[in-house]
Amino acid sequence: MKSIIKSSLLLCAGVALFAACDKDLEHNPTLQTPKSFVLNAPAYAAQTVDLKTSGTLNFTWSQPEYGFPAAAEYGMQFSTTDHWTKSVDQVVDMETERGDYASVGTPTGTCRTSVNAADIATAIQKMERYEEGHVPTSQTLYARAYSLLHGDTIYSNSVKMNVAPYYIELSDAPVETWYLVGGSFGDGSWGNAQVVPLLPMEGQEYDKKTGKGVISWTGYLSTAGFKLKKNPASWDDGQVGQGASFGDFVYNDGGSSDIKVPTAGYYTITFDTKNLKLKIDPYTGTTPTVYTSMALPGKHDGWTVAGGTPMTAETSVVENHDWKATVTFAEKSTGADGEGCKFAANGTWDVSWGAEAFPYGVATKGGQNIHNQKGTYTVYFNDITGQYSFVKQ
Repeated sequence: MKSIIKSSLLLCAGVALFAACDKDLEHNPTLQTPKSFVLNAPAYAAQTVDLKTSGTLNFTWSQPEYGFPAAAEYGMQFSTTDHWTKSVDQVVDMETERGDYASVGTPTGTCRTSVNAADIATAIQKMERYEEGHVPTSQTLYARAYSLLHGDTIYSNSVKMNVAPYYIELSDAPVETWYLVGGSFGDGSWGNAQVVPLLPMEGQEYDKKTGKGVISWTGYLSTAGFKLKKNPASWDDGQVGQGASFGDFVYNDGGSSDIKVPTAGYYTITFDTKNLKLKIDPYTGTTPTVYTSMALPGKHDGWTVAGGTPMTAETSVVENHDWKATVTFAEKSTGADGEGCKFAANGTWDVSWGAEAFPYGVATKGGQNIHNQKGTYTVYFNDITGQYSFVKQ
């Protein structure tokens, strides 16, 4: 009898437990699937916002009806057409393609954000492609927010506003530069200014947003040792050293040893900045000529080959084949009639290099004029490979 009573009590307890669970499930939140949500119209939407003088633009929105306070990722997008069909980030050929919207700003986990006016102006330039001197005083702009949760994205209503845009020269991200420092570079003192850059390579593709890709340097190395640095002024931003032996390269480790080639001579250093992969191989070309001076003559200095725009030698402790200059171009070169510039050695036109590509490329002896853009640039040139890079200042 006692056993029967115990069994009955257990059965009742189990029924009560399941009933309690069913009751809890009734109150558990269920994920809803909203189609949209509300972006609030900011007070300044009724005015014309001057993007050149504004700092940030603030936006707020209501959380989508997910059924509970979901940890979604939010962001802002802008369009000059309110069509939202192709992002500017999807554009491959800027000469023939256009996007009609752009994501701008940093994603957030809250229902509010601030977007830099300068970033909005850049996005508008990518969509409208204004020509310099032909920018309208007012541009209609539409803003919307997006919400990303569990891989699904929904969008808010769009809010119409007027802004005063301005001209921005569009360009891809500059190729990421790494530098060589050590006993074979500069004066060998390992100082911040005693560095030589690796340059973009012919035939390589570089990430348009980050500038990452394969870069290289060719020149003479002593056995004194060296390293690679991403930032000449700091070892914290990235470095490459040597592990147990030559060929064993260590990335971003301040305790790594100096890289030392087995014997002094000419080498080619190739570095993939995207995948952090370094190669150092003996140079197999003809013995390079050592030049006493280098210049950057062009329309900017009246094509003065001697003393016009001199380039400085980057290395004094071993044979130098790296040159540097700072130059200002008052106008854009448009080809043969627009002239451009070249590299010339030893104060004469006996040996010169050129190529039409800009801002980087591989110049050949007797090549065409470099088609420069307007602006001030730091220029790097390697006379063994012909590699050059114009870095805008």
